[in-house]
Amino acid sequence: MKKNEITLTEEQMRERAAEGYFIRDLEKDRVYCPTGEILRKKSIRKNGDIRYANKMACKQCEYKSKCTRSVWKEVDFPEKVWEMRNVNWLKAEDRAE
Repeated sequence: MKKNEITLTEEQMRERAAEGYFIRDLEKDRVYCPTGEILRKKSIRKNGDIRYANKMACKQCEYKSKCTRSVWKEVDFPEKVWEMRNVNWLKAEDRAE
């Protein structure tokens, strides 16, 4: 989706993230995780995807096991993508129901 096709407030982005998504704020170039933490740009991959992470937030997160089995979560976004499902998070939600 193109940048000018979607305009969400920070609150709306956090609400959508809480539903089990990683939401990228294209203007501020950061990502909100499902717990509301902010992931910052870490690198640009060879294929052009932008990698976001927040090691300290993940290390202290009580919900980390719902999100990833790694020490921390890294999320890669193609240039124009603003939303990505956290498949592990959504599966954990389904198991909890």
